[in-house]
Amino acid sequence: MRHSANLDLLRSCAVSVVLISHLVSTLQAHAGLQNIAVLEFTNQMGIAGVLAFFVHTSLVLMYSLQRLSRTEGHVTLRFYVRRFFRIYPLSIFCIALALVFHIPNFAWRNGQIITPRVVFANLLLVQNLVTKISVLGPMWSLPYEVQMYVVLPALYYLALRKRSILYLCGLLALSCCLGFFVSYKTGHLNMAAYIPCFICGVLCYSLRDRIHASISSTLWPLLILLLVTGYCLCNLHGGPNFWIGWIFCFILGVAINAFHDSTNGRLNFFAERVALYSYGIYLLHVPALYLVFMVLGIKDMLAGTLLFVALTTLASALTYHFIESPLIELGRKLSSRPARSPVVTTTLCQSGAVEQESGGGLA
Repeated sequence: MRHSANLDLLRSCAVSVVLISHLVSTLQAHAGLQNIAVLEFTNQMGIAGVLAFFVHTSLVLMYSLQRLSRTEGHVTLRFYVRRFFRIYPLSIFCIALALVFHIPNFAWRNGQIITPRVVFANLLLVQNLVTKISVLGPMWSLPYEVQMYVVLPALYYLALRKRSILYLCGLLALSCCLGFFVSYKTGHLNMAAYIPCFICGVLCYSLRDRIHASISSTLWPLLILLLVTGYCLCNLHGGPNFWIGWIFCFILGVAINAFHDSTNGRLNFFAERVALYSYGIYLLHVPALYLVFMVLGIKDMLAGTLLFVALTTLASALTYHFIESPLIELGRKLSSRPARSPVVTTTLCQSGAVEQESGGGLA
């Protein structure tokens, strides 16, 4: 399978809008930014980025399961082993970092009290079910990914069935109805708010041979920009609305296969680098914000932003090469099995699927 530059671009855009969202909020809190309209708009950008991550993650993991199914052994168990070594090591490191250096879970508003119970829930990535508090703010999305991993292998086998699109559309509709019901009864959707987002990624995988690339790759970044902008505008007043997020994810999932893969060398190189380090960027940008704007107390917005970007880039690169990459490789070794037989690969977006596995978390 070849690399998908379009998915790299989607992932890099997703993590970038999360960073912009939290940076603007921090500038408003510590550097005197007073533009309320910009603040409200960028607040919604962060949610849009996470939703795009959910679609991307479930799609990429479908291809991961496809590769695993070509080798002997229990596919589901090996999938869980790989995801454990992909998600937990860096999250545990970031929790330890926050505790040792007393980093607040938010750099842009008052932090929450971190108790041993909160720490334990975060270590297991079940804080959405137990305490509702994350040691670092961005970690709120990780439990939803981890909990969705439980059913992704079953969704993969469903996506291989002859009438998979019909089944997945029915499942998507059912999950949306569940979300509306839970919202009506409790007002707190929790996992029900994001199940449709993950299903949209699985639906995209099921459509890989039915929707052929016919749209220029130059329009792919424009579509991402339009979708994020549209999501933010629709949620400016009283948002975020969970059903707008479902529409956002559905359009994104259906559209991915329709675009030719990018051939812009410079853009592809940059997007690949950002995508590679995206998990570290997602988790470590809050400590970087804390260091720049709270510890160092920098008030100049330009200087603070440049230093923040530099520190986040450095930290994410270091943690990738010294924590993520070695443990990803360990997970692969522990879950490796001999190949069954050569098979013809199926292309993604008519240009190949992604070889590297999704980062998680905006993993």
